[in-house]
Amino acid sequence: MNRIRPLVIPLGILILLIAAWGPAWDPANLSPEGQKAIGVFAFCLLFWMTQPIPLAMTSLMIFAIVPLLGISEPKEVFSLFGSNTVFFILGALIMAGGFVKSGLSRRMAVLFLASFGRTPDLLLLGVLLSSAFLACLMPEHGVAALLYPVAIQIADSLNLEKGKSNYGKALFFALAWGSIIGGITTFLGGARNPLALELYQQFMDRHQLQAGSMVSFVDWVIAALPVTLVMLFFAYWVLRILYPPEIDDVRAAHQVLEEDIREMGPISRDEMKVGAVYLVTVIGWVISGYKGDLAGNLAIIAILGSAGLFLLGTLTWKDCQQHVNWGVILMYAGAIALGKTLDGTDAGQWLVNFTLSGHQFGPVLLLAGLMAFSKLLTEGISNAAAVTIILPLALEMGLEAGIPLVTIVYAVAIPCGLVFCLPMGTPPMAICYDSDYFRIRDSLFSGTIMNIISWIVVVLAGIYYWPFAVESPPIIP
Repeated sequence: MNRIRPLVIPLGILILLIAAWGPAWDPANLSPEGQKAIGVFAFCLLFWMTQPIPLAMTSLMIFAIVPLLGISEPKEVFSLFGSNTVFFILGALIMAGGFVKSGLSRRMAVLFLASFGRTPDLLLLGVLLSSAFLACLMPEHGVAALLYPVAIQIADSLNLEKGKSNYGKALFFALAWGSIIGGITTFLGGARNPLALELYQQFMDRHQLQAGSMVSFVDWVIAALPVTLVMLFFAYWVLRILYPPEIDDVRAAHQVLEEDIREMGPISRDEMKVGAVYLVTVIGWVISGYKGDLAGNLAIIAILGSAGLFLLGTLTWKDCQQHVNWGVILMYAGAIALGKTLDGTDAGQWLVNFTLSGHQFGPVLLLAGLMAFSKLLTEGISNAAAVTIILPLALEMGLEAGIPLVTIVYAVAIPCGLVFCLPMGTPPMAICYDSDYFRIRDSLFSGTIMNIISWIVVVLAGIYYWPFAVESPPIIP
């Protein structure tokens, strides 16, 4: 990207200048503030796709550009950094740091793998399921980073040849795919999930729609879990068919796992404390679905849960600095600010009208198109950026088409989490690609198959299951 950096930065500045001080594009339908908001949107889209500067810095610049162009008051823009969702993500990341630091996450993974690791197929299934399960409890990229050394140990013990071994390819795809698929299941697996709900709440507030239509922790699990289970089934069989193992004995890998268990010793007090805090916190999130300010309750519980780790002495601030990716916080805060900027002006509605250009799409075609576009865009940019770009416009389209807006949220956020082709599409793929056990052409081939399968699965869920799950009229009467 460094080669195009000298072109991208001036182009981004030019976009802002044209939007802010150039001629009006559509005076009858687009306000000056809306035109500027679209300029900021285009600037961020360009910078997120080409990354001339870090993603987090692009997001942080939104807080300066929006008030500088006079779209919103500085106080209003900076207040979005205090969003409930930002503090939920912060609390969840701190808790995930405690989960890793205590060793509980590794213990759970190794015990799980050891119980499966008797045959090549069972060991592969164990890697897939253990990564998916942990991604329900902590960020998917953290799961991939946590289990990566374990997968390397397994591959080394089996003398798998990098770039040539079918089982080596399947092993690291199982780790990446399990983390990706499990990450859609709860708010904890990927911050794009609570980000989508924040953008949805902003949209509901602006349009003065029914405030009670919010999505609780349990609601999200009910919507996503069937997709997760179906995708895990297909992931396992795709790996079995595409990469039949060239080995039939994995006793050496099982011995490595057993040795890891012996080295860890009995469960420590810190691990028990972290497990107890996690359990209480998740129960709190479940109960929060029956209280008033859902987003606020989720954030409060996340902060209290993370504070509990400090109060019990299982986490220090130094640990927190080591395990929490602060760039993620900045990136999601900026994404929320951009979403608010689009939704707070007439920019979103104008973009929808411009995109559709008078064409009317049926609910099924609209859902299928949104899901396909979400998946394609996320292969090239971060899923947070993709959700921020697509969801505000998708909600406008859904409102016009009469599709339940909660279904639109699922139709964008969940496909944005199910990308399998390119290492730059999602951190678990990037981490596993670093192992050198598979090449880009391998991930393109198998990932394309998984992308097609996952698109079909989410389209069917959007048509037949999600309307039922949110108790709304069916998409197809």
